Amino acid sequence: MAYLRFLGEWYNLIWVGAVCAGLLSVTLARREPPEGPRTSPGIVLIAAGVLGLTLNGALHDFRVEPIARWFPLVAVLALGAGWLIARSASRLRHRWIPPVRGVAFNEPGLEGEEAVVLSADLEHGRIGRARHRDETGISHILRVHLADDGAGALRFGGRVRLGTFDPDRRSYPVEPV
Repeated sequence: MAYLRFLGEWYNLIWVGAVCAGLLSVTLARREPPEGPRTSPGIVLIAAGVLGLTLNGALHDFRVEPIARWFPLVAVLALGAGWLIARSASRLRHRWIPPVRGVAFNEPGLEGEEAVVLSADLEHGRIGRARHRDETGISHILRVHLADDGAGALRFGGRVRLGTFDPDRRSYPVEPV
């Protein structure tokens, strides 16, 4: 019960409200892929709220009294660090997980492009799946089969080059890169 009383203090209710507002903002946000790394205000509020509660908890545990006197310093530190955390997370997300602008399935016209095998094992005579992401951000999911003169088998995650689309099999012949 002491913890709930601690959370009920005005200097903690602000941070609890920031976390709730951030969660609501992230939940209701439109899911459009950004052009570049963009810092989400909801993530800033969540990070700042957690940091504010953590700093106030540390002040409480070290018996620094009165905690309310430290609110301006805690607010500046929590909001600044929350913004830095959200900005860094946004940049990392944009670098390592580029946005997908759309998905296309088995379109011809991608001859000569590289793709990644999505099937567990791609052997002769079997049709498998591969993914190619073009320069516009569209992810193409393609049916593929091994070229007649290709290797024995390809594993999941292997890089392949697409041959000329085979309309009879409705798939691309592939060979390892």
